[in-house]
Amino acid sequence: MRISQKCYIFAPEMKKILTIWIAFLSVMVVSAMTREEVDAQVDSAYNAAMAGQLEQAISINMDALALVPMDSMGWKCEFYSCLLYCYHRLGDYTEALRYGELCLQYDEQHGTQYDLSVSLGNLAGIYSSAGKQDVAIEYLNRAIGIENALIATDATHSQKSLATRQAMLGEVLLAKSKSLPEVEQVAMLSEALQLTDEALQIERQLGRRTQEGMRLAQLANIYAALGQTVRAKEYNRQALDIARETGNKPSELIILLQDNQLHKAYTLARELGMKKQEYEACDRLYRQAAADDHPAEALQWLEKARVLHEQIQSNETARQLTVAQVRYDTFRKEQQITAQQHTIETEQTRSRQLLLFSILTIAIIALLIVVVFLIGYRKRAIEEAARYKERQYTILTHDLTNPMVAQQQVLRMFYRDFELYSPDQTRALVGQLLSGSDSQLALLRNLGEIAQLEQGKRTMQPVRLDLSSLVADTVSLLRSTADLKGGTIDVKAERTLVTADREALRTVLRNLLANAVKFAPKGSVVEVGTTAPNTLFVHNSGEPVSPEQIDEIMHATTRVVSHTGTNGESGTGIGLLLCRELIRLNKGTLTIDSSPENGTTVRVRI
Repeated sequence: MRISQKCYIFAPEMKKILTIWIAFLSVMVVSAMTREEVDAQVDSAYNAAMAGQLEQAISINMDALALVPMDSMGWKCEFYSCLLYCYHRLGDYTEALRYGELCLQYDEQHGTQYDLSVSLGNLAGIYSSAGKQDVAIEYLNRAIGIENALIATDATHSQKSLATRQAMLGEVLLAKSKSLPEVEQVAMLSEALQLTDEALQIERQLGRRTQEGMRLAQLANIYAALGQTVRAKEYNRQALDIARETGNKPSELIILLQDNQLHKAYTLARELGMKKQEYEACDRLYRQAAADDHPAEALQWLEKARVLHEQIQSNETARQLTVAQVRYDTFRKEQQITAQQHTIETEQTRSRQLLLFSILTIAIIALLIVVVFLIGYRKRAIEEAARYKERQYTILTHDLTNPMVAQQQVLRMFYRDFELYSPDQTRALVGQLLSGSDSQLALLRNLGEIAQLEQGKRTMQPVRLDLSSLVADTVSLLRSTADLKGGTIDVKAERTLVTADREALRTVLRNLLANAVKFAPKGSVVEVGTTAPNTLFVHNSGEPVSPEQIDEIMHATTRVVSHTGTNGESGTGIGLLLCRELIRLNKGTLTIDSSPENGTTVRVRI
């Protein structure tokens, strides 16, 4: 009667084999760079890039990539992100897009939704700079969709990213609208206006003043494109106030140019060393002076613009030379990385061959160990099974013999002295015979159930059933047993629908109710019924069950020590064990509460 008792015969030896295998694998998988080192290198590269040292930042990234394990694409993307930023700043959009697409491919397959949104935003910025607004719009719409989904499902996700993506899309739409017919242009500008205004509201809600000023300047630009100059000037004024308040001089310069405050823009551009904006201010001041018929002033601004243009052209030539040199250095580094990776792959191939040989050797040894173990285990299992069956036959013979002996004694007494017994005495003797036959029948039923479970022939067939009708059917079978003890069974069952195997639950309830009647004091009431949610209960007011007995009932694997009932009824100790297994197979739980004050209540929740 071992029910649900699992024996993991391979566990000890397989644990040894697995330990050896892991040891070999750990030798193979040794990272050339740790996570902490990757983070340190990425920080160093970004610091150099933010300081304007783009060539140094690219060099740091390429040196680090040579040390990153080949299969660590997630780590490589950390450096690819920095490289795309550097090449974007240098104006080499081809290289920037190459690294950006690598990051996007990885994030689409393995990254988080937030990482994917960042990659889409980075690529959109590069495509927009390269004049490919349609691709940028597509990527930004995807990123905005992701950000909205993250905000809807994660209350902790910040709206900063959503505002950034919306404002960026507004800028791209503004740039795209300049090449469209007037009707389409107005529609696109209206969409850009809505997106940028939503971004502005988010920035105000988050209290990000610098970004608020930038959004106001964007709105001014859009209103100017729509021909609403008054509103554009108002937004420019607000943006300018915030830029001065936050000390954001580059933004202040851009706003001054937008607002046509050219003299102030020229002065600030010279102060900041921003040659392109200084040239733009000079060129516009020249055109303004020429239009106002101030030839001397126009000539002065034209000369300044010419000098600045030459400087910008010289800087552009130097930039192009820098880009070419950086590209060449990058090409050499990539060749070195390819050569190093080829060497590593060769070494790893050799190591894999050695590992394979080692694994085969270990597998053969493990197989021999398992074979020897199984032979010994089978021998011990056969001996244990023989001893176990012998013990069980002895127990069952005892459990079946005792009631039969008692019945025979009663029958002999009744047969020998039949005329001496009164009707009440006769009734009492028949009651004893019924009690004994009930015990034998219960034992045989339980043995049949357990045999089917052990042989795998008993499968659960769940159906929708009403617990109250099941209680009524079972109580009708056991009322006579309760009557023999002068007791009653009180049913408190309401309609309760569950999904379970009907016969299994019937067996469980029959055993629990028989036990309750067995241990209930003479003349007492046994309660049986249902409670929410989906729970059967059986209660008697007899002697409480000790915590030790409850623990034995919940954890025994062969049988529970049987105790004599209040009317001398015997038991087998396997009924509760059978109940526990049938409840488990129906995905239910069994609990027992017992105390001197409240008696014993057994609950089965399905």
